[in-house]
Amino acid sequence: MDSNLNNTVDQRTAEAARYALTRRLLPVLRHHMVVHLQPIGMIYEVLDRKLGVVAPDLVAVREGLAKINQLARSAVTSSLDVVTWLAPDASAVTNVGAGVHECLDLLHSNLAFRGFTVCNEVGDVPQQVLQSALREVLTAALISLTDSAAGPVEVVLSGAVSSGQAVISIHTRPGQGTGFTTEMSYRAVAWSDVQALAYTHAVDLSVLGPAVQIRFALVV
Repeated sequence: MDSNLNNTVDQRTAEAARYALTRRLLPVLRHHMVVHLQPIGMIYEVLDRKLGVVAPDLVAVREGLAKINQLARSAVTSSLDVVTWLAPDASAVTNVGAGVHECLDLLHSNLAFRGFTVCNEVGDVPQQVLQSALREVLTAALISLTDSAAGPVEVVLSGAVSSGQAVISIHTRPGQGTGFTTEMSYRAVAWSDVQALAYTHAVDLSVLGPAVQIRFALVV
């Protein structure tokens, strides 16, 4: 098999892995898009009733309109951020600590609903890495790790910086949750998917049983 065909196979494998990851993330991405929109309808109904009286409280109406404006702005910001998950900017960077927190915040409700708990010990790591690499490889690793778990566990993340790399380690320990559902929005994310994504981002990935180590190159 020549090198060009090898590259094509690698790219297709990575694209298939990215599609599987996106399908798994769609429910939480959809939630992030609409979470700021849902209260707008409720506030509108309240304002409609306030304006229906003979002498409406205009101060309260203005406060309600200000809340709608704030929620609409938040919804726009959230929607634009969701777009960056679906169509990432290859040059965008993020602080390691903030990036890990963002990924965990996105997955929090999904993991909690399935009975998994997360202990984030990465802390405030100010060094920067490529945002798309951290988002794709870390979220894929977390989903794959919990997909392959025999039952609900506690997922522990720690971080360090060494030799020009940000090292994120993940391991599990027995959890006490029972979980509500094991239903998936799409197929399980396999470790081969995580490895394909890591390869396309030039990220070092080591998997030893329930322990995972991911090395991201720092952006100077």
